[in-house]
This record gives sequence, C-alpha cells and structure tokens, in this order.
Amino acid sequence: MPETTQPVEQQMPHILIVDDEPGICQMLSLCFQKNHFRVTCAGNAAEAFTLLVSRQFDVIISDVMMPGEDGIAFLGRVHNSWPDIPVVLMTGHAQLQMAVHAIKNGAFDFVNKPFDFDYLHKIVERAVDYSRLQRMEKNYRAELEETVARRTAELKESMAELDFARTALQQAATDKSTFMSTVSHEMRTPMNGVIGSLDLLSEEGLNGVASEYLCMARQSADNMVALINQLLSFSSLNVQGGGALHHDLVDLPSTLQSIVAGQQPLFIRKGLVLSLQIADDLPRRIWTDREKLCRLFEILLGNALKFTAHGTVTLAASRTCSDGDGESLYCTVTDSGVGIPEGMLERIFEPFVQGDGSFTRRHEGVGLGLAIARQNTLLLNGHLWAEHVPGGGSRFNVTLKISTP
Repeated sequence: MPETTQPVEQQMPHILIVDDEPGICQMLSLCFQKNHFRVTCAGNAAEAFTLLVSRQFDVIISDVMMPGEDGIAFLGRVHNSWPDIPVVLMTGHAQLQMAVHAIKNGAFDFVNKPFDFDYLHKIVERAVDYSRLQRMEKNYRAELEETVARRTAELKESMAELDFARTALQQAATDKSTFMSTVSHEMRTPMNGVIGSLDLLSEEGLNGVASEYLCMARQSADNMVALINQLLSFSSLNVQGGGALHHDLVDLPSTLQSIVAGQQPLFIRKGLVLSLQIADDLPRRIWTDREKLCRLFEILLGNALKFTAHGTVTLAASRTCSDGDGESLYCTVTDSGVGIPEGMLERIFEPFVQGDGSFTRRHEGVGLGLAIARQNTLLLNGHLWAEHVPGGGSRFNVTLKISTP
C-alpha cells in the first residue's frame, strides 16, 4: 500500500531499542514518542531478533553490554540478515574502543552513557534518513531490474517478429523472382510461335495495309520478346546472383564502337545523333566480362534513346588516374532528354521504378533496365550513378575497376 494511504502512525519512523535495563528503554521510548517516532523495545538480542523477523524497523538502538549475546555480536547478525537497517550502539566510557571497532565493522554510529538526548536524536534522524534512502534505492533498483527485464523480453519478442518478417519477405522475394522466371520462360514458347508465324506470313508477299499490319505485329512481338528477356535477366540476377563472371580479354575501343554501331539505326530512326568519344589514354585491351559490359552500355543507351525526344546522346570513355587500388575505367552516357525528376536520382535504379507515374504512362517498359544495369555494374566491380545535366538532360556515370594484360 502506498505510504500516502497508510495511517499516520504507520508513516512515523519505527525504532527498535535493545537494552536489558527497563529504565533506559522507558526513558528513550517517552523521549522519541514525543518527537513523533514509533518505538518498540526488546530486553535482549534474542527478543530483538524475533521482532526483526516479523516487523519493519527504520533504526536499531542497541546497548553493547547485555546478558547473553552482546551488542557487537547482535550487530553482526543484523547486518547479515538486514544490511540496510542502521544500528546505533550505546556504550559506557570503558567500552569506547569496542564501539569504535564496531563502527569499523558496520555500526552506523555510537553514543556514550550517560548520553545527551538531543545529540542522540540528531544521530537517529540521520539514521532514519539513511534507512529511507536505502529503501528508496533498493526499490528503485528492483523497479529498474523489472523494467529492464520487461523491456528485454519485449525487445526479444520484437526481434523475433522482425526476424520472422524478414524471413517472410526474403521468401516472398524469392517466390516472386521464381514466378517471374517461370512465367517468362513459359511466355517464350508461344512468342516463338507468334514470331515464326509472322515470318512465314511475310513470305506470302503481302502488300498495302496488310503489309503494314504485319510490320506492326512483328514489332510488337519483338518488343514482347525484349521484355521477356529483360524479366529473365532480372530474375537471374536476383535468384542466381547474376551467374559467374567470364574473364575475357576485350578490345575496349572496338567493343564500344560495336555497341554504338548496333544502336545507331535506332537513334537515326528517331532523328537523334549518337556519338562516341574515346579518350587517348583509354587502354586498348582489358580483362572483363564482355557480355555484361555490352549489356550495361546497351541498357544505358537504350534508356537515353527512350527519354530523349530530340538532340544528342554521347557515350564517352576514358581512363582514371592510377591509385593504390589499380586502374579504373570511367564512362558516361549523356543525353539532352527530359531529365530526371528531383528526388529520383537514386530511386530510378530500383526495380519497377521509371521516373514517376507520368513517365511510366508515356514511355514503354516496366522499369527493370536500370536495376539490371546497376547489378551488372556491381558484378563488374564498379559503381553506377546518375546526375542532372545543367540546361536539361541527364548523365549516367560508370566507374569500373579494370586490369590490363
């Protein structure tokens, strides 16, 4: 029960007086009761110990010399069982050295007989304050330990829930990638049939509107196959980690020229200028995975083609300065297109993100290209990031650690 709801008498400090002289017990009881203390008396140590078992006391005042167990031995027993209760010893002048020794062994203080009651009262008040502080600290520690134990249990429960959620999310991601891969594979079979049929139909020599419809159908089929290949590539990167790297000795300038040449017809058809800038210090041959390198730049050039309505697109390549980590290849793909919305420079590399909602509606694709490009860059031991171009457009930067023969 809280102290504020206890009877007033029970809120008063409780003193246990242990002395074999009834006169001293009576005198001390009257004096302390006048000063609003509760007092209980015991004639010897054994009786006092019995009272301590059944009641709570704030201070013990004990004589040193008593029949049976003396005050020093009683002090030791009290401190073993109730170390937070302060014990004040009453001694005669001949017992002064004994009292000093007792204080060294745990007594709170001592007074000489005959004693000054005012002085004893001050000692007892200090002892009461000490006792209450000890109880407060003990209660605080108990509450703190209980709080820590409760919070620890809550934390363990939360960690278990998070671990379960993480496992579930990982399983969901794996299931999603597996589903995408399976569906993509299953879509390839009918698409091969569609393309084969369209090729056979084109051999029939259709003219006029029928020929235009045939071209439109073939273009749509090719777009669908490209989308399926993109889904398969993304699934491979996420489920299988992208596969093992193939270390090929690549003629870098020729490879870049081949990539640009392959993309050139698409840019010409859209009325755009595609240019290649190769720095003089570009290494001629490097060890890398040629397929992933080509796929990386094809995606970046295809992305620039998609989001550029007029102007130019430039692929530039150079060698960065050598450092302790070796040489690096630095490439950029710069376009004069619509640019990247604010706050999207990093998000565009997330799967299924394509600029914003309006971009997704106006442009083809599902937003996997740049996610695949970044994964390929990481596999090639590199870094890919985007930035705004002053005046409009965007620039995609690629750095790759390279080794030369």
